[in-house]
Amino acid sequence: MSAPIVLLLGVGANIGLSLAKKFTAEGWKVAAVARTIRDEVKQNSTLQISADFSDSNNVEKAYKETETKLGTPNVIIYNSASVHLAKADGLLDSVSVADFAHDLAINVTAPYAAAKLAVEGFKKLSTGVPRVFIMTGNIGTSIVTPEFFTLFTGKNAAFSLLESAAKAYGHDYQFYYADERYANGSPLMNNIHGEAHAEAYWTLANSKEQLPVQYTFVEEKGYQKFDVDHIRPHVAVAKMAADAKELEKQR
Repeated sequence: MSAPIVLLLGVGANIGLSLAKKFTAEGWKVAAVARTIRDEVKQNSTLQISADFSDSNNVEKAYKETETKLGTPNVIIYNSASVHLAKADGLLDSVSVADFAHDLAINVTAPYAAAKLAVEGFKKLSTGVPRVFIMTGNIGTSIVTPEFFTLFTGKNAAFSLLESAAKAYGHDYQFYYADERYANGSPLMNNIHGEAHAEAYWTLANSKEQLPVQYTFVEEKGYQKFDVDHIRPHVAVAKMAADAKELEKQR
């Protein structure tokens, strides 16, 4: 039996690299796609492809190259994001339409292109093998932070897409919006743990059934369910950063 294949769309120095290392160590073929391919990524992947996801056509090109050179991917992980930080005072005056469209292209359109290709590919794979799509998410589906609105708008749209896909295809394929948190449910901001993502995504890649689409997880604990108010609270960037700094000290 040939080795399963994972397509990593967005391979940076933290989450992406950790994913490449994990799946390679487990004997999978790894196709790593990024704008810039780091040396360490080359050492921990089977195939490397340079691509910019602001053009969704590049997602299809990367998928087709992977399929041609390695085979049909069993697991596709979308791990790319873009944000133009807005000003809370004069919010809509601070981000141009072009910048907003750029972020939506990376945060919504490219993941849609990837999910669509995933389903087309999954149909070619036999039952009993992993057929999973995972997107790296964040807390933007649970809170309102105006400064991050170009990112959070995209994340909410992508989450809705994955919820719909899981409803439509969940009996055959799996779809996840993965979001690492602190144990109290707070966001980690820039303190995300690559290895924790690798362990969580490995669990999802090998699950025999659809787990919660919004897969919130905590380092060394795995999946944790957090309550979400119907009316999402407004959380300022400064408070999120301060909370994350304090929680990181307590770890």
